[in-house]
Amino acid sequence: MQLPPQHLLQGLVKHYLIIDQKTSAQQYYRMFSDGNPGIVFHLKDPFLQWDEENLTAQRQPQSFVYGQLTHHNTIVANGNLNMIVVVLEPYALFTHFRTAAYELNDHTIPLEDLFGQEVRNLEEQLLTALKTDTAIDIIENFLLKHMPSQRHLSADFTMAMKLIYQHQGIISIGDLLKTLPTTERQLERKFREHIGTSPKRFADTIKFQHFLKLLQKQPHKKK
Repeated sequence: MQLPPQHLLQGLVKHYLIIDQKTSAQQYYRMFSDGNPGIVFHLKDPFLQWDEENLTAQRQPQSFVYGQLTHHNTIVANGNLNMIVVVLEPYALFTHFRTAAYELNDHTIPLEDLFGQEVRNLEEQLLTALKTDTAIDIIENFLLKHMPSQRHLSADFTMAMKLIYQHQGIISIGDLLKTLPTTERQLERKFREHIGTSPKRFADTIKFQHFLKLLQKQPHKKK
């Protein structure tokens, strides 16, 4: 289930993703980039982060910020799923967290490392919230209190983002540069700093997500 943010958080939060699923068996999930960073709040047991190279799993923090995924990621759930994902705008790490987005690629940071002891109180409030709307209100009050004013985004970067979304990612860098008053090198630098990936890779992600949504809308044929 997706829920929109209040208007004061537009530009930071894209939407809230509510995941609540009952299961008794261990489940493996393969995650792919949707072009957005985010904040995860586990309301039950956190996932295990699976390291395929070393064949080990590490427990995720109760709440954390994650950056762009540049490759697939495997997570393991040992029981019921109950979490809220604050899906951020692609550039939010740059504009609101005041960090170069590429520094968080394929990384997570415990929310407590960013905001200190107050996060413990936030997590406790969320664990005792009886309704989803109440939990969202708690999260939004926290974000409004702690997020600084938004960094400025240049007109050429903003237009590039708009064109990529308008074309569902099906646009070449050459076509972008025909419209924008910038060079390919400058555009690459801004996308890496603002989003964490190149404009081509970001467009490919948006294209993949567009086709995925189209497939999900296709009616299932009965055998």
